[in-house]
Amino acid sequence: MSETEIARLRDEIADVDREIVGLVAKRLDLASQVGLEKKRLGLPLRDERAEEHVHTRLSAEVAKLGIGSSLGAGLAHLLIEESVRRQAGAFPPVPVNQCVLVVGGAGRMGRWLCRYFRSRGCDVVVNDIAGSLEGFAFEPDLQKGVQEADVIAVSVPMSVSSEVLRSIAAMRPKALLFDVCSLKAPIAHELRAMSRSGLRIASVHPLFGPNLWPLSSGNITFSDCGNSAAVLEARELFRASGASFVDVSLDYHDESMAFLLGLSQLCLLTFARCVAESPFDLAGLESSAGTTFSRLSIAAAGLLADSPTLLRDIQALNPHTPFIHRRIRETLDEWQNATASEGADFLRLIGQTRKNFEGRMSR
Repeated sequence: MSETEIARLRDEIADVDREIVGLVAKRLDLASQVGLEKKRLGLPLRDERAEEHVHTRLSAEVAKLGIGSSLGAGLAHLLIEESVRRQAGAFPPVPVNQCVLVVGGAGRMGRWLCRYFRSRGCDVVVNDIAGSLEGFAFEPDLQKGVQEADVIAVSVPMSVSSEVLRSIAAMRPKALLFDVCSLKAPIAHELRAMSRSGLRIASVHPLFGPNLWPLSSGNITFSDCGNSAAVLEARELFRASGASFVDVSLDYHDESMAFLLGLSQLCLLTFARCVAESPFDLAGLESSAGTTFSRLSIAAAGLLADSPTLLRDIQALNPHTPFIHRRIRETLDEWQNATASEGADFLRLIGQTRKNFEGRMSR
């Protein structure tokens, strides 16, 4: 083995080490959250049954991969002890005497909002036609919840968002109000009308799913509906997340989302559909981690786990989706024509794409 190859392998090992540390950090963050919940419920810090499950789970995992049992036992011990230490140091946030009503709090993003605001010391109340959310106060009467709230977060399906916003507007809330819709066209009229009527309203869009970690790696967009002070208030609510803030005009929000959401989802859905209809059993080939196919498979599987209604709404409710469809068809024709040539056209198209893509993506 050459020294060059040794250096290459060590670089790969360093990459793996970084991934391991990142996953350990995520695990410890989750352990801290468990610690907070234990303290809220008055539960003891150590749970022998849970710790035994960790030992059993890791022993089974290392056995499947042919790793020595002593490593699995040692890893379990280290993770458990550090998790307990983190849980012991986890203290509930200082109450801020602010009531946050999450309309649609039983949904995936609604649950994330509930957990986030509770972690900031807020009193969180859920209103959702689907029912209550375990561990949180529930208010079935929307009008009562609206009148008592200091902040109202609307996290309902986009297809009913305008109706819900109109209902809340009629109640004349004194609270700061914001939505978290992935698209703004379906509700832009209501948002502006509510602002004109004097309501404190802003439009927010967390560009991540409820399982993102760390939050500081995510982006949140803020759109002014006609009340700049409300936007500043909304930004302060999410300041502690560490996420990057991006101001996006209400008029241009959906045009950018056509690429950031619509295009990326269509590409993955097209890939998934082609694989699903393939005459081959591809499971054996997918296991070669690191290949383009494997990476796309993981991304597609994650997307397909999302709500079908949400995926459909992102495509159907964005007025810029037809442009994306046309551009995809035109691009497929470009690649088809370049592939059919003797080679120069394909190389030219690759070079042009690489240059323009790097230009668009570089910061």
